[in-house]
Parts: sequence; structure tokens; C-alpha cells
Amino acid sequence: MLSTICAAMVLMNPGTGQELAPELGVLKKQMDEVAAGFRGRLGYHVIDLKTGQRFGFRDGERYPSASTIKTVVMIELFNQIEEGKMSFEDKLEVPPVGQRNPSMWTAHLIEGTKVNLDGLNSLMMNVSDNTATVMLSQHVGIQNIEKRMLGWGFENTACTIRTAGKGERLERLYQTFANMGVTSPVEMASILKMIHDGKAASPAACEKMIRIMSSQYWDDFIDWSVPSDVVIASKVGALQRSRSDSAIVYGPRPYILTIYTDNATDRSWGFDCEGHVAIRRLGDWLGTG
Repeated sequence: MLSTICAAMVLMNPGTGQELAPELGVLKKQMDEVAAGFRGRLGYHVIDLKTGQRFGFRDGERYPSASTIKTVVMIELFNQIEEGKMSFEDKLEVPPVGQRNPSMWTAHLIEGTKVNLDGLNSLMMNVSDNTATVMLSQHVGIQNIEKRMLGWGFENTACTIRTAGKGERLERLYQTFANMGVTSPVEMASILKMIHDGKAASPAACEKMIRIMSSQYWDDFIDWSVPSDVVIASKVGALQRSRSDSAIVYGPRPYILTIYTDNATDRSWGFDCEGHVAIRRLGDWLGTG
């Protein structure tokens, strides 16, 4: 649908006051109905990568990022490597069993095992390994992530892993959102656009980030709505109260789509959970073109 609708787009960036073209208004109305009908809070943001035009719904509000904040951790890692502060071949020792996060593979490694940063990053991004994420976020420093995000103007995006003593703002955000991080749909979409544009680090580093994000194990959100022959670079997130996804879709008409929910009434984990269905429905409107 995006491929037929975007041809007549006249929407400019938010804040210009221009009205949507009739065709785009239809698309936004359909997506807004899904968002408004969600039992909880749902926001989304879309960027058409051919024209740079944007639209969204409740997209400037803060939401729990859940695992989508791992993209920001990856960006900080790549930048520090390019700055010569560390190397992909540097190794970190897995924490003792009692200090690991129970998700995917790193949590099950033998004590004393060392994994290089390249491997930890792939585990963090591809299978959403939480132990690998904690290891990397502490290694690059959440205050360094905070400094970079604020320096880029992203005041709603923060990594809040182990924030104790790391600053009042981070601790306050952790208390409010109580998970790995916080972001807004428009900011995460803008962060993904920086990766797409080769501006989140060097162009070569951004290309590698896209390749990593294109091998997503958790593929039943936006990925589910995209034809199998279309490349999609994505990162999903899920908490009991919140489900989210963020993706760059390289179809005939490439676009970025970020979707975040919070305070969901349906907190189940099955395929037909309301949050999962809403994300797929929003992806459907764009993914059929």
C-alpha cells in the first residue's frame, strides 16, 4: 500500500502545518484507528525514506523501550571502537551464574568463559540476549550512551541499565519505566534513519549495523507483515506491560516504522496478544506495498 500511496505525498516534516495529501490521509487514518483502539497507550512513527516525509500518532511521548534500546547500545559500541577506545576482538568474561539475566545463550555459558565484543553484540541484537546486553552497556558506559544521545538531541531516549549512582535523570527514568530504557517513536525512528544514512557512526559501521539487524531471531512483529523477499533491519522489545518494534524496511518503497505500547490491558505472551496483533496490523498497512 505504501508504494501506491506515497507517490502522491505532500506531507512535510512535523511542525510545518501542511495538511496531508488525501491518499496519505487515508493511510494515516487507518493506522490511527488501530492505535486509538488499543487498550492501553500506543504510538507509532513512519518515515518514507525516498522523500523524507513523516507522520505518526502519539509519537513524541515516552514509552518503555524494552529491548529496542539495544540498538543504542550497539551504536555506542561501534563509535567507541572507531574512536580507538576498544576493539571488536576484546573479550569480556561472563558474570557469575547468580548475576546473569535469564535470557537466551550467554546466561548458560560455563563460568570463566570469555566472549569478544563482536560476538556479544550479535547475541544482543540477533537473539536479544540480556546478559550480553548488560555486559556491553556497562563496558561502554551508560553515561557515555546518555551523553551521545543528548548530544544528538534525543532527550527522550536513554539506556537505564543499572542506573544506581549514574545520575538523577537516569535514575528517575528508570523508576518511571522500570526496564532497560526509554524512548519515543519519533526519536527511535530518527535514530534508525541515522543508521540508514550512515551517520550514526561511519558509513561502513552503519552498513554493518544494518546487516546485523537484518538477522532477527524474533520475527513475529513488523517482520511478520513484510514479504519474505524484502530485507528488514529491526529490533523488537517486550515487557509485560509493553510491546514494541522498530524497523527499516528495504522494500520497493523503503521506509522506517517504529511502534511502542505501554500500560496494555492484555499482557499475555501468545501470538494473538493484543499488542502483538496491533503491531502486525500497523505493519500490514505499510508492508503490502
